Amino acid sequence: MADPLTKIMGRYFRQIFIWPLEALFVFLLFFAARLLPVQMASIVLGWFLGVLGPLTPWHERARRNLALALPALTAQDRNVTLKQMWRNLGRVLGEYPHIGQLAKTGRVEFVGLEHLQNLQTGGFLIGAHIGNWEVGPLAALSVGKKVAAIYRPLNNPLLAGLLERRQKHYGGDMYRKGREAALGMVAAMRKKQVMCLLVDQQLREGMAVPFFDHPAQTSISHIKIAIKKNVPIMYMRTERLRGCGFRVTISAPINLPADNSDDAVLTVATAINRELASWIAAQPDQWFWPHRRWGKDIYTPQLCYRPAVDQNKSS
Repeated sequence: MADPLTKIMGRYFRQIFIWPLEALFVFLLFFAARLLPVQMASIVLGWFLGVLGPLTPWHERARRNLALALPALTAQDRNVTLKQMWRNLGRVLGEYPHIGQLAKTGRVEFVGLEHLQNLQTGGFLIGAHIGNWEVGPLAALSVGKKVAAIYRPLNNPLLAGLLERRQKHYGGDMYRKGREAALGMVAAMRKKQVMCLLVDQQLREGMAVPFFDHPAQTSISHIKIAIKKNVPIMYMRTERLRGCGFRVTISAPINLPADNSDDAVLTVATAINRELASWIAAQPDQWFWPHRRWGKDIYTPQLCYRPAVDQNKSS
């Protein structure tokens, strides 16, 4: 176990050397992508991360997650899926500086906008890190709604400006993940804002809910608040159609129970996770597989990496 002095020295090293270098690299990528046309930025960063991603430690976690969630896929199918996943993630990064222009240039198809147009209260739009998830809130913005969001502070505070830049386009409030988030949800509903949430990430709090038939800590605050405040929850599905073309589908409000007991909330959360899983199973190359969605104890030895054997070299 590291002594306190070592921890302090490590923290100062990150703050003085690592964070500035990391921020410089990210900002260079950001501004390079900003200078390029959106389609070129998407292609270039897609190629870049398609090469770099499989070389990172996160690739093995992505492979394990994919094997856990979709065990029927062959090893070859997994390799192809993960390669395309890294390319999609790179495309998302390349498109990020151009998010505000995508809808204006006709690159985003919206389906189900009538559910937002008819909304007289606040409400929740819930989605996942699939396709380019940053285009999801554009649906609400296209009908004049203000969009609120929950954010997780970046480990590197020098990059905080990127989050602030995004929220300027949304027009609504932004709340820090954690205790502030629940209060922010209530405030956003009171202001009749639309809060966009990506609910496919593991949380320390929440409730253990099946996700691809395996328990995963899942956010439930928005479900309880929606029931208590009588506001709707709608799905916000984001899909990459081709290149820099996207479709955002807004569902009708999902069915909510009259009470917010644990059993009732679990039923709703299970239905939500099942819906998200169906999107991912349909387009596995567009989901963010490196995320630690399940606890470490969920993995079996059979999911550990074993390099493929070249059959031509077998004796």
